[in-house]
Amino acid sequence: MLGGRWDHESWPDRRLPTHQALSEVSPENPVWLTRVDGHAGLANAAAMRLAGVTAQTPSPPGGEVIKDAQGRPTGVFVDNATSLIESRIDASIADTRSLLLKAQEMCLAAGLTGVHDAGISPAEAAVYQQLADSGELKLRVYAMIAGRYARDYFARYGITRRPTLTIRSCKLYIDGAMGSRGAWLLEPYADRATDADGRPYTGLAVGDPREIRAICDDAVRQGYQVCTHAIGDRGNREVLDAYEAALSGAPPADRRFRIEHAQLLSPDDIPRFAALGVIPSMQPTHCTSDMRWVYARVGRERARGAYAWAKLLQSGARIAAGSDFPVESHNPFLGFYAAVTRQNAAGEPAGGWRPEDRLTR
Repeated sequence: MLGGRWDHESWPDRRLPTHQALSEVSPENPVWLTRVDGHAGLANAAAMRLAGVTAQTPSPPGGEVIKDAQGRPTGVFVDNATSLIESRIDASIADTRSLLLKAQEMCLAAGLTGVHDAGISPAEAAVYQQLADSGELKLRVYAMIAGRYARDYFARYGITRRPTLTIRSCKLYIDGAMGSRGAWLLEPYADRATDADGRPYTGLAVGDPREIRAICDDAVRQGYQVCTHAIGDRGNREVLDAYEAALSGAPPADRRFRIEHAQLLSPDDIPRFAALGVIPSMQPTHCTSDMRWVYARVGRERARGAYAWAKLLQSGARIAAGSDFPVESHNPFLGFYAAVTRQNAAGEPAGGWRPEDRLTR
């Protein structure tokens, strides 16, 4: 059984769940429920048995198997650890074509005429091409090839530029999400200073900076754009460093490398976006969803660099704003509202959360 969109920060005790209640109601059928940010999931005991997960299962690089005080898996798997469960899922899902057409219907109904689809496979790219050929693709889609396929894909197929379909970019990851404490930080989390072994806990490096640099070098050679998910201040710095190294020896050109989210930045790194020509691709409703717990995660001082839209604009950077659907709503008007108010739908907090970084209309 598959489901999800749980958010422990919306629950009264705000603690991560454990599998016991889920295992009681479904003792035999494997269940996997993903967190709202897509960077963690909850498995019941049956799913963990199927995956062979025990107290002796180590956390993989770039991921964490959350365990209780006795060392037993709680059922929560973060970032790269989610593959321990997801690799065993054999449930059927709708075909790609049907899913894309349904998503297009939803986007058109919300008034959207163009979208970016971040992290598609070559097989999904082929379906997009078929929909463009048949005239069924009504949206203008800017698609990003998932990073692990990028070098081979662009070497084989090159750049796609069509009236409704552009494929000239790839999507990479350096870290996880702040909500599930997977964002890679320069200093430990304020609400989880150490890991289970007593070492400083600064989040997860789900991608290797050296691999990001290698793909950036290839992108410069082949002429495609690199878009890298980075949320924590360490994650953003590592990506900026990789971009700077790749761009420093490249012929002058508007490469338009992007950082997806750029949610928490060190003050020292804010001016680097404009200096390098890097686009911070940010989602206004992330701020108004996350503001409930940002201070708990990183404290007030580091939060000065959280969702720092105005600071980035004032430094000369050009922001690309979006929704991160399906993590947030695809309704663009919610993003406009969040950008200029930094308030939730109830108008809270009065004056906006850290209003110095509100955008103007």
